[in-house]
Amino acid sequence: MAGMDDLAGDSLDALVAVLGAKPDAEERIGQEQMVAAVANAISTRSHLAVEAGTGTGKSLAYLIPAILSGQRIAVATATKSLQNQLADADLPFLADNLGVPVTWSVIKGRQSYVCMAKLVERLGPDLDGAAPQLFADDADGLDGIVDWVRTGSSGDRDDLTESVPDEVWRQVSVSGMECPGKKQCPQGSRCFAEAAVDAARDAQVTVTNHHLYALHLASGRRILPDHDVIIFDEAHKLEAASSSAFGVDVGGGRLIAFANNSQRLVSPQRRDELIGGVRAAASRLHAAIEQLPEERLQPAEGEIGETILGAVRAVAAVTKALPKVDEDDPVAGAVARVRAQGGHIQGDFGMALDMPDGHVAWAEPVRRVVRVAPISVDFQIAANLLVHQPTILTSATLTTGGSFAPLARRIGLTSEPVPDDPLAFDVEDPLPRTYEGVRVEGGFDYARQGLLYVAAGLPDPRDEAWPRAAAAEAAQLARAGGGRALVLTTSYRMMDEAAAALQGASFEVLVQGQLPKRKLIAQFAADETATLVATMGYWEGIDVPGPSLSLVVIDRIPFPRPDDPLMQARREAVAARGGSAFDEVDLPHAAVLLAQGAGRLIRNETDRGVVAVLDRRLVAKRYGQRIIRSMPRLLRTSDRDRAVRFLAEVSAGRSVRSD
Repeated sequence: MAGMDDLAGDSLDALVAVLGAKPDAEERIGQEQMVAAVANAISTRSHLAVEAGTGTGKSLAYLIPAILSGQRIAVATATKSLQNQLADADLPFLADNLGVPVTWSVIKGRQSYVCMAKLVERLGPDLDGAAPQLFADDADGLDGIVDWVRTGSSGDRDDLTESVPDEVWRQVSVSGMECPGKKQCPQGSRCFAEAAVDAARDAQVTVTNHHLYALHLASGRRILPDHDVIIFDEAHKLEAASSSAFGVDVGGGRLIAFANNSQRLVSPQRRDELIGGVRAAASRLHAAIEQLPEERLQPAEGEIGETILGAVRAVAAVTKALPKVDEDDPVAGAVARVRAQGGHIQGDFGMALDMPDGHVAWAEPVRRVVRVAPISVDFQIAANLLVHQPTILTSATLTTGGSFAPLARRIGLTSEPVPDDPLAFDVEDPLPRTYEGVRVEGGFDYARQGLLYVAAGLPDPRDEAWPRAAAAEAAQLARAGGGRALVLTTSYRMMDEAAAALQGASFEVLVQGQLPKRKLIAQFAADETATLVATMGYWEGIDVPGPSLSLVVIDRIPFPRPDDPLMQARREAVAARGGSAFDEVDLPHAAVLLAQGAGRLIRNETDRGVVAVLDRRLVAKRYGQRIIRSMPRLLRTSDRDRAVRFLAEVSAGRSVRSD
């Protein structure tokens, strides 16, 4: 392993060596700069934010110095596809070519693994069907899972050779809120989730996901094995994952799940009374939430407060009535799970009834939940992470107008040292929360490969004439390119407008909702001339290099809704300390999402095409330039004819090559 003083130099030498073993790999200045920056952060135990454009080769740039440091590393990603790329491609490649031992492990959420306690309860300790009848009627359809478990599998659902329906998987899996932990579970020694954690303790690199890592922080750092450095890839999503992990949902669905899990454990004499009480509480809570407007509220007040309190009492009554069993009792695991689940419900619902300072609650009637979340997660991330260990953040989109400050502020990083930082009290060898911000160029020649067209001639998006005009513009551009377009909209109304404007096109027009997302994207990628029209869920994570995508149309700057409860609370908090809510809340949100949408276009060195933004404010408003500086550095134009000619040239080039 490299000494810390030589880590940057040794890492750069190693990069050259491993690239030599990679077919068609090229040395990239941005990748080298990132290697040096990551090595320096690890060596000096400091925080780092790296914005690295698409094509940089980010994963090798952080994995090589991390591995050569000899320290224990955790890598958290926002998407399963990147998690799989690291575990199945990048780390095995480095193990073969880096010249030092490389060990790694993957940790997922509990629900991703078979729960041996539930399997044993249904089929007996030998999985032969010799089990008490309490759960026997839930054992249908488990033969394939049993055979798989007996072969010495990982217990990870993703490793199954054949898909298992969700309703079957639920019979043999648990959520983190149900799991009582290894010591309280009679099958703790056979637990696949615990085995994954144990494997990670013996590995140098642990690969996990943002949400599980945020839950690790929310638990007081008790879920994942100890590690020296954490690297967040796709780090622009860290704030959202942390907000989810540090918040709670209050809804009838959790009560119904609790009732289903506990009904066979309560004595028959009291079953109707107690389980019926929980189900009735769930019905009342569903009805109460459905009547609430989708806005902020005080969940302890009025009818909703009384309903939540009644639910807590109903769950407490069931928990109190659970039988006391020995650890070798066949239902010991089920009792422990229900106790854990009931405790979580009472704690979370209690949080809504006594909401902590700095939190906000709002109703989501469609989901039938009341959501409680911290207004900001800067304190939580700083106190549970930043003062403890070096944190490296990387993504293609971290800055707003070239500045890391908006992101840094939201997750607890500071530009200047905090004297006597109160968050560092009681922390051995605390780290300062200052950071270095580095921007490196990606591996693509954006100015040659692509064009940013801003439709300055369209009405303002707030004008009633804009939707139809924008849809017509999107259709004209798609036709000019012979299809091959991804049309991204900020609303279902605009999705429908754009789809209608494309009726009669000579190419296939795919619309969100026609198929499940993965199948729809696969069909889009397979049909070279198809056009896909979709809303916000498709702005990120789509990777379609090659001839199937040469036009990305974005209908408008994706500012958050003015009435979004969490965003409202964040704006008020910024204004209360004298800051600009637009600059700190709305603009960073829009800039990152717009850059992510635009980033769908250029995915390799040969891709060419146009990003078209149908929002004149991008050039008409002063803030537009800050947003543009956050986007891929394409050539820019407001001349529609130029954009049409560019698309026609790209389309002609595709046709020539396909001939």
